[in-house]
Amino acid sequence: MKRQYIAAILSFYAALSAYSLFAQTKTFTVDFATTQERIKDLGGVNVGPEALAPRGSTVKPPPSTLGYKEGGVSTVRVHDVLTNQYFEYAPNFWTSGTNPRINTTFDPNSTANYAWASLDAQMDSIANLGFTPYFRLGVNFGATIPYPPLDADNQGFTKFASLCAYTVRHYNQGWMNGRRFGIRYWEIWNEPDSPAFWKDSASARGVGDSAAFVRMFKTIGDSLKRLDPTLKVGGPGVLGGSILTKRRWIPYFINAARDARATMDFFSWHLYEALNPYSIKIQGDYVRGLLDAAGFTNAESHITEWNIRLGENDARFPVSQQLINRPKHAAYTASAMIAGQMGKVDKMFAYRGTAFMNLFNSDSLGKGSPTLSGRGFGAFTALTRFTPQRIQADGSEFVDTEASTTRDTTNVMILAGRADDQKRVQILVSNYNSAYNSATVNVRNLPAQAAGTMLRVTRMGTNSTGLASETVQMLQPASTLALTVNNFTAPAVALLSLEYVVQTSVRNQQSSFAPLFSVSPNPAQNLVTVKFTLPTAERVLLKIFNTLGQEVAQILDETLSAGEHERSLDIRDWSLGQGVYVVRLQTPTTTNVQHVQVLR
Repeated sequence: MKRQYIAAILSFYAALSAYSLFAQTKTFTVDFATTQERIKDLGGVNVGPEALAPRGSTVKPPPSTLGYKEGGVSTVRVHDVLTNQYFEYAPNFWTSGTNPRINTTFDPNSTANYAWASLDAQMDSIANLGFTPYFRLGVNFGATIPYPPLDADNQGFTKFASLCAYTVRHYNQGWMNGRRFGIRYWEIWNEPDSPAFWKDSASARGVGDSAAFVRMFKTIGDSLKRLDPTLKVGGPGVLGGSILTKRRWIPYFINAARDARATMDFFSWHLYEALNPYSIKIQGDYVRGLLDAAGFTNAESHITEWNIRLGENDARFPVSQQLINRPKHAAYTASAMIAGQMGKVDKMFAYRGTAFMNLFNSDSLGKGSPTLSGRGFGAFTALTRFTPQRIQADGSEFVDTEASTTRDTTNVMILAGRADDQKRVQILVSNYNSAYNSATVNVRNLPAQAAGTMLRVTRMGTNSTGLASETVQMLQPASTLALTVNNFTAPAVALLSLEYVVQTSVRNQQSSFAPLFSVSPNPAQNLVTVKFTLPTAERVLLKIFNTLGQEVAQILDETLSAGEHERSLDIRDWSLGQGVYVVRLQTPTTTNVQHVQVLR
């Protein structure tokens, strides 16, 4: 009897162990044939690249700026770029003293009262490098003048509204030797529910100065719309704490703006303290409900600042919550952006692109390689850029309760997209917090391909130790495919790219691709010459992989001009053994490979 009891115990634990082993592999399914909405452009950041020489200059952008581009940053919120922002280019705007007000002698129509040079340099840098500016009107955190810009009668705000209108004229209409950037979004103020940005806001709680803020918001909005009705005007960049817990100010403002008939093309808000990345969806739905209930059904919802934590070494919080630039932050970033795609959010701006968030390393660091947080960001934006048609992807696990927002909850998510020409699929999986240590992605309904076509599968990822990896594998096309993701223990991120390519033999590949990409001699022993032609100026990545798909060397990573290029290489520098290797040429618009045989 005792022996049977022990046998039963052993059998139970064996079954439990088998179940646990099975449960550690997460299974996702992706259906190529089932399309959903387009993948949103959520690639916004606060604070853009440093001020650079004007367009046409021979000065090369710093590598960190190239990192912004590689990471898929599309839009830059003009915030924290100068010390105090708007009055930096209107130096006579304020009176002096401990409680300054708008200078009664300030004439917003006089060009003598403006000094645009510093902000112009920053704006030129943002726009000329191809990023879309999103302009915030107001003061910055820690400004020496944190008071509302009241007019002399403490009621009107007309001078400040006029100053804002001239700012639009300078950057959109060329006024005062200005620019014609065509900036569409103009955000009024920032965190008016904080005393750091609006006097007595903490005690106002929907009255007093908060009522004055609504008057200012309406006055500026009316002024900008009179100037250009096509502008998108909104705000006010509400505190993350107001979204999560202190919810009296937000409905007050939205309803007061409705009652005042204020312009509200978008409502902007912030989110910091949320440890559950799905909170983007939870809080986005909350904001959407408030806007719709107030009649602002066409107003967009923008998260103009978001991050898991304000700073890596913020002593106010436990070390476990100081997650900037760690593997967990990479997974949080990817999962949060997937949640933004799923939720009722129209734009997102990570805080911030430069050193504070360390998204792509500080401009001053002189390198553009993305940090771990940047890798999570870039993994999402790759879908927006290259495979924007969302296709069905099932298997995400998350906690969607309001109470879960500030808890480190279960979260493992998937998002998939395909290119409009159906030649490419990208699948993003993020394991922020779960027991899974591997994943299987079952892809269904892949389209039939012509003879000679191969399927190139690229796996890029970051594991729980922060190690980034990239492998390439060539497969025969099929209607179904099972892809494995190893080293998926949380926190981890993986981006799978499936691309159909026309494969030729090693013998004739050189002549087939000679106008675009060639490697000679082939076979080779020591020296090889790589030639390629670019139709336009593009960022070029040139790498060598072995037959297992492992990267063994990076040859080139820089932006080159249109036309023919040639690089002479000594393959002995990489200690390549005898065998066949893959040389891959990748640009934002195309990817080509050459097989080269190395003899020893």
